[in-house]
Amino acid sequence: MTTVRSVLLASAGVVLLALLLAGCGPERATATPAVDASVHQEFSLTHDELADLVSVTPAPTRSRVAEDPGGFLSLVRDVLAAPAELIVLVDKNNPLPATYAPDDLVPLSEFAGRIGYAVGEREISRIIAADLIDMAAAARREGVELIVQSAYRSYEYQAQLFTAYAARHGEVAASMFSARPGRSQHQLGTAVDFAPIAREFADMPAGRWLAEHAWRFGFSLSYPEGYEEVTGYIYEPWHFRYVGRAAARLEREFFAGVQQHMLEFLHARGDLLRDAATARIGNGA
Repeated sequence: MTTVRSVLLASAGVVLLALLLAGCGPERATATPAVDASVHQEFSLTHDELADLVSVTPAPTRSRVAEDPGGFLSLVRDVLAAPAELIVLVDKNNPLPATYAPDDLVPLSEFAGRIGYAVGEREISRIIAADLIDMAAAARREGVELIVQSAYRSYEYQAQLFTAYAARHGEVAASMFSARPGRSQHQLGTAVDFAPIAREFADMPAGRWLAEHAWRFGFSLSYPEGYEEVTGYIYEPWHFRYVGRAAARLEREFFAGVQQHMLEFLHARGDLLRDAATARIGNGA
């Protein structure tokens, strides 16, 4: 015989089943949406934000950064912490002021016996001296002598040089192998031309040695072969700019050894990267 109690129990069971099917049962733990955490402890950047920052770089660079974002940002941190003049972009579209001159120029004669120079007196920024001397010593130990042909050039001297080349070859032709005043890396005091200034330098012992080892000492080939449209200048296997050891490694590991690509990226994104740093780094370029 059906009792009131059994009817009530049956009804309660139906209600509970309906509530469970509707998702209104006992509270259950819900999955927390994944948070795209910072990719580096010293930068408040997510993977997506970093990908956006490097979107201005060539595809190979974007792929390398995606493979090793932490390593990339560690090197960027060190590069941005170095003196700004080491990575300032100087090219046909980004000139230096006519009044710019390094305040730490020293004559190469101060390092006589440790680095050779071809003709006359040559000056360099003191900031490159230690690594330049170390590089020359390392080359000498392997039987290679590095000779500096050209180093610092003032705005006025570069103007005279370009005018002479333009008179001889025409402005268009001259602008492919000589910089207009204000647009020469030599005005920084951190660029060096090694002797001899000739395409054949690439196949000489000094040229081959520099191509393989210069980056270890913070020096970077400014105008590599096959990148004339990128740099605006012909291949110059003798022209190296000191960018510092961290930047030279950054260029080698993430920018396929192309200085222009790295400097353009740092010029475009350097301030954003500084802003994203959790602690203040560098002085800005």
